[in-house]
Amino acid sequence: MRILVTTFLLLMLSACGGGGGGDSSSSSSASGGYNAVLQSINLSPNSVSVNVGADSSQNSNTLYVSVTICQPNTTACVTVDNVLLDTGSTGLRVLASAVSSLQLNPVTVKSAPIIECASFISGSAWGPVKLADVKMSSELASSIPIQILADPSYSSIPSACGGSQGTEITSTIKTNGILGVGLFVNDSQNYFNCVPTIQNNCRISLSSSLQVQNPVSAFKVDNNGVIVKLPSVSASGASLVTGSLTFGIDTQSNNSSAGSNVIPTDSFGNFTTYFNNTTYTYSFIDSGSNALFFPSGSLSSVLVPCSSSTVLGFYCPSATQSYTASLALKNKVQASVDFSVANAETLVASRNSAFSSLAGQTGSTLFDWGLPFFYGRSVYIGITGRSSNAGTGPYYAYTN
Repeated sequence: MRILVTTFLLLMLSACGGGGGGDSSSSSSASGGYNAVLQSINLSPNSVSVNVGADSSQNSNTLYVSVTICQPNTTACVTVDNVLLDTGSTGLRVLASAVSSLQLNPVTVKSAPIIECASFISGSAWGPVKLADVKMSSELASSIPIQILADPSYSSIPSACGGSQGTEITSTIKTNGILGVGLFVNDSQNYFNCVPTIQNNCRISLSSSLQVQNPVSAFKVDNNGVIVKLPSVSASGASLVTGSLTFGIDTQSNNSSAGSNVIPTDSFGNFTTYFNNTTYTYSFIDSGSNALFFPSGSLSSVLVPCSSSTVLGFYCPSATQSYTASLALKNKVQASVDFSVANAETLVASRNSAFSSLAGQTGSTLFDWGLPFFYGRSVYIGITGRSSNAGTGPYYAYTN
């Protein structure tokens, strides 16, 4: 697995949140500090709706889903809305305030509670690991480890996890949590078995079964991956986009992989992108990144960085630019992908929330196919070691 799971959330809109939605769950609803304005509905026994829109946190290009969390083997549940759907990480992480009504038992080793430090590019996630039932539509992951964020009982962060100088992910994502439905079964992050103050010798090697789990991998059926489907978005963007999250690949009539372009990855979840006469061997598809991120290279005179403080790190070309990249598919085949890069300041001024042409800067060997890649496509995430007609994971696939 990547050392850093890949979530960028750097751009915020000035638009106000609004709207509402229905929830077919009989559980109570919790918002955890943000208005529950973008709720999922059940589309089929193995599919729920997902939304990109402006909630009260004013995030841009943020894909939201609702997750029902329960005390294991009970009917004590809360449905948490405005959870970031992230194909670039593994496991469910949720704000403590969103599940405060539940009594979730901690994961322990030798009677000591386990605390996790998960590293994201935009910060770290520090908090205890607890057991919960995770429900979405008719799917159930029973008594799996999840991470609780911003738990006041675990506010002291060791320097090994960034300490007081680090950036807590809860201050940057501005959602009620992260649902990581990426390529892996468990997250392989750093775990501790004491509550550090100045100590940093609490890190332990934790068995994979006790680590934070990809909930999809724990479903009884439909557990070999997911499909994220979003409609196309116009050049100027959209205020609200509604799509679907479907569980399983080639397990039901609604999740066939037939006709898809399959992208095998290495054991770390990376594949190769060819763009602008450069080979990017560290490429990945990540719905948790709110833009396409790649280095400008020889295009630096055109893909100039934005100057506004609200869009730092993004590109602001004087006119929208059109490009084509190639992706390495299975059987040594390549597929062309067209994309565009618009002026991020102009996009923000539109007061929309969903943008297909938002792009930003990143390291010299990295190509992050963020949320803009998903618009107008069905994107498949094949979990490691699980098989479908598309192959055995880890792999990505997509259809236009």
